[in-house]
Amino acid sequence: MAFLKTISDQVTLNFTGRVNILDKKNNKFLGKVSLLEGAIVYSSYEAKVGKSTLYDIIIEDLEGENLRFVVEPEIVTLSEAIFELSFDELKVSAQAIFQQYKESRKMLPPPHLRLMIDPDFVARGPSVSFWEFETLTVISDFNKVSDIFLESPLSEYQTSLSLVSLRKKGALKVLGQ
Repeated sequence: MAFLKTISDQVTLNFTGRVNILDKKNNKFLGKVSLLEGAIVYSSYEAKVGKSTLYDIIIEDLEGENLRFVVEPEIVTLSEAIFELSFDELKVSAQAIFQQYKESRKMLPPPHLRLMIDPDFVARGPSVSFWEFETLTVISDFNKVSDIFLESPLSEYQTSLSLVSLRKKGALKVLGQ
C-alpha cells in the first residue's frame, strides 16, 4: 500500500518529478515512476519499461513489502512521457489486475512440474493473446514451471495469467516432475 499512498500524495499535490523505487534491504535502485503535473507519464522497474511495470510494483509492494519509495522533484518534459495515466485510472486497473493475479496464483502448476505445448493446440487451437504467445515461446525452450517464470520477458503477473489461460485452453500438457 505504500506505493499507492506515495503516488496518491504526489498526484494530490500536482507534483512533477519522480518516485524512485529502491530495494529496502540494500537501497538498490530498481526503477522509477515519473509524474508530470500530477499525471503518471513514465514507469520502469527491473529493466522493463511501460505501464505494466506499475502493476509489477504494486504487486511487489502488496505481496512482499520489500520496496522503499523516495520522492524526488525533477524536471519532467512531455518528450519523456510514454503514456498518461491518472491516479484514479491506476487504482481501478490495479485492483482488477491484482484480483486476477491472486486468482491465477491459486491455479498455477507447482514450480517443479515440466510442461509441454500440445501439438494439437498449435494446429487447431483457438487464437492466443500476446502474453500467451510470449509464454508459449518460453515454454518451447524451458519446460519447467520455475524456469518459465525466470526466463519469461513478461512480468510475474503476466506470466501467471498466461499460464492459467493456456491451461484452460488446453494448450499445455504436463510431462511430469
